[in-house]
Amino acid sequence: MTFDKQAVFDYIDRHRDQIIEYVQKMVSIPSINHTMGGNEKDVQDWLANSLREFEFDKVDQFAVDEEKVRPNVVAVMKGSGEGKSIIFNGHMDVVPIARPDVWHEDPFDAVIKDGKMYGRGTSDMKGPIGAVIWAMKALKDCNIELEGDVLLQAVTGEESNQAEEVGTVPCLERGYTADFAVVCEPTNLELHTSSVGLFFFELIVEGKAVHTSARNQVIFPQPGGVPSGSEVGVDAFKKSLPIINYLYSLEEQWNHRWKDSVLGAGGKPIKDSQGISLFTINPSLIEGGDYLGAVPSRVKYTYNVWFPDQLVSKEEVWEELRKGVKAISSTDDYLRENPPTLNIPVFQDWAGFKVPEEHPGVQTMIGSIEDATGEQAILSGFKAVCDATYLNKNGVPAVVFGPGSLSWSVHGDNEYITVDSIIEATKVYASMMIDWCNDQ
Repeated sequence: MTFDKQAVFDYIDRHRDQIIEYVQKMVSIPSINHTMGGNEKDVQDWLANSLREFEFDKVDQFAVDEEKVRPNVVAVMKGSGEGKSIIFNGHMDVVPIARPDVWHEDPFDAVIKDGKMYGRGTSDMKGPIGAVIWAMKALKDCNIELEGDVLLQAVTGEESNQAEEVGTVPCLERGYTADFAVVCEPTNLELHTSSVGLFFFELIVEGKAVHTSARNQVIFPQPGGVPSGSEVGVDAFKKSLPIINYLYSLEEQWNHRWKDSVLGAGGKPIKDSQGISLFTINPSLIEGGDYLGAVPSRVKYTYNVWFPDQLVSKEEVWEELRKGVKAISSTDDYLRENPPTLNIPVFQDWAGFKVPEEHPGVQTMIGSIEDATGEQAILSGFKAVCDATYLNKNGVPAVVFGPGSLSWSVHGDNEYITVDSIIEATKVYASMMIDWCNDQ
């Protein structure tokens, strides 16, 4: 059986404006994650209705949360039953707008300037989901008959790591599973076959407040009979600095210690857009002090950690952090008696994933990328976490590939995606649907 991919690619080019308008409409419906004060349902209602208008074989909208306000949407394009099936997975929830005043345009206007569409969720990840939908529509309208099923999973709850509670895993449990999956997170059109793991920890150093006029007694030795040091006060921030410097040193050591052929390796067979080394210990949130006129009595750091959980267990990493903080604290008279608090993990503890380069799905995807773009496919590692973890955990080998980029202000101000990357991704997804679902 032969398939005219070029006819499909030509269809996508002819419908370029409609594809982009579809993504703009999706972006214009705010869908901030429910746990972050938003509403995911409105966009899912619109999405389900639009997919029904496209007349796919099945469109299912369902919610498993108690209030039924966080629905998932699944669309199915059925094959003859003789080929392999594939899931294209993406999340419709987005993160909040931290500083709307610094956005060039309204975050939900989806304005296009100089080939870039700006808006919350453009890269992460409504642009990629729109590309999948129009790839499915292109095959349908071009009368391409597939042997295997194609499934779109448009889920909620990803940004809050709730794949198992409300999103991707309930889709699988409802029967929407397949032989392979592509999670359409933004990868700058690179094929990511593995990812780092994620956790957060808190470091809290307690000091002793005193009026700032007594700071000289806190930090300088005094003549006999004049109180000084910790009997007067303790600058918690200053006490924390040796530990902070240790963590910066550890971050550097990790990147020399752990090496992988794909993850953080800079791309293969040609370089990726991410650079090398993905193992980071980032002080994301720093809080301290009680009053403008007092020596800081407390400082709290919340760290975000990306680490290669394929190469080392999280328990080993946590133990190294605990031992290191304890060792540094033992060198200080005050901290030895008043050790810092290390809460680990907090907020999220999210595993990575890995699919072997030799996997048939990976090899098929490489060929599909090259057919659609005319360029050599780039293999790399995803330097964040996503629902590919939960697909792999539940028996569906899943890789990551999508338009947009994590460096295009994703989770930040003025997030954007290029129009060209959406169109290219649409062709790649269509190419993969044809190649995978008709390969015996």
